[in-house]
Amino acid sequence: MDVYVQITGLDSGKMRGVKALLDSGCSTCCINTDYTRAEKLDIQELPQPIVARNADNTENISGRITHYVNLRMRIGPHVETRTFLLTCLGKARIFIGLDWLMEHNPEVDWQEQTMKFSRCPERCHMRGHEEHQAMIDMDAIDLDMGTPDLEEGESILLVDFGKEVDLRLKETPAQKFAEEAEKEKERMTEGRIPDQYREFVRVFAKESFDSLPDRRAWDHAIELKPGSKAVDCKVYPLSRNEQVKLDEFLQENLASGRIRPSKSPMASAFFFVKKKDGSLCPVQDYQKLNEMTIRNRYPLPLISELVHNLCGTKFFTKLDIRWGYNNVRIKEGDEWKAAFRTNRGLYEPLVMFFGLTNSPATFQNMMNDILRELINEGHVVVYLDDILIFTENLDEHRRITKRVLELLQKHKLYLKPEKCEFKRTEIEYLGVIIGHNSMRMDPIKIKGVMEWPEPKSVKQVQAFLGFTNCYRRFVRGYAEVAKPLTRLTGKAGWSWGADEHAAFDGLKKRIAEDAVLALPNDTGQYRLEADASEGATGSVLSQNQDGIWRPITFILHALTKTERNYEIYDKEMLAIMLSLDKWRQLLLGATETFEIFTDHQNLEYFRKPQKLNQRQAQWITELAEFDFTLRHRPGALNRKADLLSRRADHDQGKNDNKDVTLLKPEFFRSQEVTFEGQDQQLINEIKAIRSIDGSVKAALEKSLVGWKKEEGLITYHGKLYVPRDEELRDKIIGLHHDTPLVGHAGINRTQEMVERNYWWPRMGNQIRKYIQTCEACQRTKTRRARTGSLHPHAVPNAPWEIISMDQIGPLPVSNGYDAIHVWCDTFTKMIHVEPISTDISSEGVARLTRDRVFRYHGIPRKIITDRDSRYIKGFMRETNRMLGVEMNPGTAYHPITDGQTERMNQEIEHYLRIYVNYHQTDWSEWLGMAEFAYNNKMNTSTKISPFYANHGYHPWKGVEQRMESRNESVEEFVKRMKEIQDEAKTALEKAKEKMKKYYDKQRKEVPELKVGMKVYIEGENIETDRPSKKMSDKRLGPYEILEKVGAAAWKLDLPDMDRRHPVFNESLLTPYHEPPLHRREKRPVAKMIGGAEE
Repeated sequence: MDVYVQITGLDSGKMRGVKALLDSGCSTCCINTDYTRAEKLDIQELPQPIVARNADNTENISGRITHYVNLRMRIGPHVETRTFLLTCLGKARIFIGLDWLMEHNPEVDWQEQTMKFSRCPERCHMRGHEEHQAMIDMDAIDLDMGTPDLEEGESILLVDFGKEVDLRLKETPAQKFAEEAEKEKERMTEGRIPDQYREFVRVFAKESFDSLPDRRAWDHAIELKPGSKAVDCKVYPLSRNEQVKLDEFLQENLASGRIRPSKSPMASAFFFVKKKDGSLCPVQDYQKLNEMTIRNRYPLPLISELVHNLCGTKFFTKLDIRWGYNNVRIKEGDEWKAAFRTNRGLYEPLVMFFGLTNSPATFQNMMNDILRELINEGHVVVYLDDILIFTENLDEHRRITKRVLELLQKHKLYLKPEKCEFKRTEIEYLGVIIGHNSMRMDPIKIKGVMEWPEPKSVKQVQAFLGFTNCYRRFVRGYAEVAKPLTRLTGKAGWSWGADEHAAFDGLKKRIAEDAVLALPNDTGQYRLEADASEGATGSVLSQNQDGIWRPITFILHALTKTERNYEIYDKEMLAIMLSLDKWRQLLLGATETFEIFTDHQNLEYFRKPQKLNQRQAQWITELAEFDFTLRHRPGALNRKADLLSRRADHDQGKNDNKDVTLLKPEFFRSQEVTFEGQDQQLINEIKAIRSIDGSVKAALEKSLVGWKKEEGLITYHGKLYVPRDEELRDKIIGLHHDTPLVGHAGINRTQEMVERNYWWPRMGNQIRKYIQTCEACQRTKTRRARTGSLHPHAVPNAPWEIISMDQIGPLPVSNGYDAIHVWCDTFTKMIHVEPISTDISSEGVARLTRDRVFRYHGIPRKIITDRDSRYIKGFMRETNRMLGVEMNPGTAYHPITDGQTERMNQEIEHYLRIYVNYHQTDWSEWLGMAEFAYNNKMNTSTKISPFYANHGYHPWKGVEQRMESRNESVEEFVKRMKEIQDEAKTALEKAKEKMKKYYDKQRKEVPELKVGMKVYIEGENIETDRPSKKMSDKRLGPYEILEKVGAAAWKLDLPDMDRRHPVFNESLLTPYHEPPLHRREKRPVAKMIGGAEE
């Protein structure tokens, strides 16, 4: 019911007439924030914010209530002084709430719309002597003020205070709230904490937090890089309000012991920034300190692993640690490093403050240790200050929740009750909505797309299609769905009807489907694309999954009036900061450095600021938590974020370009070019060829199992069919055989790599012919002579349990190196290689082994090497020193020759022979590619590649077309990895038996030769001017056979060997297999030195 009231400000005495809503659904008296500002009423700040909730239990859009106003209010003859809380009330100006109705208990006649004050307290004032008979006629009120109707999307406010707002006139509001703070335990127990957890009320009480934490094993260490020097800073000037807040901050934290006066030579700046609710937040600018701090690489949990562990459970409780970082002490003796300077003096913190690098790692380490037992039992997951409890039945849920609360109470960690949720059957955690056997994306992830307004012009249609086209590869039937919209961009003219509307809605829904938006996984690199227009910012977070950049989520933010007047580079920075804040949990836990693509190069200036305002300085402090690289990508390339930020419905602002300084030219660099691989080029070539094998046509006509044809491509059991074109098929074989990424693998290994993605009939025969005629392989491959008995080593039980190591050299000097050190895992056959000098000490090899093997795979149980005992003792001594132990009896060093390592060395030498320059001075630059090529080839013993045996997937080489991506749970991944490694071990055992059985039986037959054939000559005994025989061709030629000489020799046509007898024994000759014309090499003709061919 509406009532007419007169309100008078206590400071000005000005009277105003206003219509108020009498609402028993609102727990206290409230006034619209916008109205108080328009009338310039004297508002006051509350000692502590209050939560305001709508009728649907959501928080009010204006955030927490932080201010109030005292007004003299008259309703007819009734006069009193009343406190009103400021919040958003839609179009209404005043709500008279339940507390006022209960206090005055007026007699309301709802039919007659009248109200009597016959039961008021004695302290209420009435004009004249009619106070007990006073009656207000609502119909007599005729103010041209409009009704308090709510606009679409608004809701009636329900302020959820309980006993928190029981104001009395004999006390000031500040006194009242101070008194209520003392009763916080009882209020929370009654209002927020379930009855069964009342015994832990202290864990939820704010005053419990107001003391210095105890020293613990997890105290935060600040380790400075060697050579770091103390840094100083300026003192920021403060406004009057900021000065008051600084004094309060210092007084509060000195009293609690969280800071103390300092004499540190180090000083970081201190200032304030405004929060969204208008309150001030203290900030220490630790940028310079963070730059000189050694990074703590303690890993944050993998979010996908945490989320997948929750599926299948029924009940969830989420707990939020109060002021997480402040619960951790800074390590004793390190406090001075974090000192901050104010105009009141220099102070140093005794607890972690926001902005210190390594803070997330320290806090996660502490939480993992405290809750380790419950985490291992599978009932609790923790991500920084978010604890989630999940169980299948309610009794167990209550028991586990009590155990968590007991541990928190024991370790003096306290919770924010307003952010805790108990016993839910569906809950949001880390951006995913989780329920019993269900998992879905948070709707906010697709809000920017689903709220895209219906286009009103061709230009707006083009913008929408430009954005959706970025994801067409993930949208089945994109072209058909978008056809009505595509027609509008032609010359047919504008006509928006049912078909266009359906296409528009259909594309929005398909973009938001799980098939397009992927759930994040554990290993792929993230890419953040951010852009700002005049009216909004847009961001897209993507992840590299199986070689494809999949979108994870979108953000769209309409700029406020204030933000629209930012400098353009500040708008770009705002787009990034909003994205980092929203996706903080994903990006903090990223296993790789993530990339930020943005449209303005000058943002890199912010990484090394010199003169920043307070807003920019806070951004720098927040950036310190993240490990990222900033890349410039102009709007023309940054299409997704650019188009998202330029939706037609965003207010562009009338003053957006007022006083905006253009960016300086020196801030910009050349645009980035992104390599996307050759897969699309191959797809286009495959589509262009119409010649299809007859068996394939028949299979498609009969719709046989495993065959599909979509968008001009044929697949067979998920592999791409290559049409009948010899040159195209040879090209695909070459991409899996000739390039440095694969390194001229043998027949079986090449076939295995091609079969990962492609198929055609009789593919094996064509691959065999291709490799037999490969000129580089014919020249460079080593003959493997077999002598003596074979004694294979025992098969290990797990990857990197037994390793072998060896050296290749001496070699020609390349970038200061003249040898190669090789490590090999005898289980998966994976190798690591490193360029070294031949004079490297055993201690130096130990350090290399630490950095190339131990850091990635742990300490092996056995190391096989053929070096002498003195070398091994030096290696062990340095290894033990680095590990910090006296001896390492768990690792055995076996000084024996290892045939496996020798064969591996031969493969590396073979690779280098093919790719090094003529003078062999660049071999060190090819080692990384050689290692990758070897590890990606199928091993003949395990039947899988070393890379696959270690990681469970094949790497992308830039030439394959990915037909599908995996998104498996951690349980599925672990199970699959165990199966892979079990199969590898079984294969190794069988290979070991076969090697021993058939080793001495296999002998190479002498090849059949005849006049007119071309042959290669074995180059082992031929002197050349190339620096190293290891990296020289093993065979020279080819040369034509002129005639047979005797029983086992042949005369060759050697036009350059005029001083050498041109007759060779047949054991030194190998037939030349001529490749097709399109594959023949163009290499320099060999020369002679002193009668020998080079």
